[in-house]
Amino acid sequence: MNQTITISSKTIDEILTRLDKLGRDIRAIKVKLFEREPLYGSDEWWEWSEKKADEDIDSGRLVKFESVQEAIKWLNS
Repeated sequence: MNQTITISSKTIDEILTRLDKLGRDIRAIKVKLFEREPLYGSDEWWEWSEKKADEDIDSGRLVKFESVQEAIKWLNS
């Protein structure tokens, strides 16, 4: 029993667009539930990294320097 289904190119484009979004959503959920850090350099990693940096700044987990020499001294200590 052979059956043929005809699908318009508009419908195919819509399906592909939805699949792409679904893939991105699944990756985002996977990162939140199963991985500690997203793949380095990915869009998800940059968002994750910026969020972590903001959390560190808000909680005071940072070191401020008045000069480059002061920073170098701290790094060498």
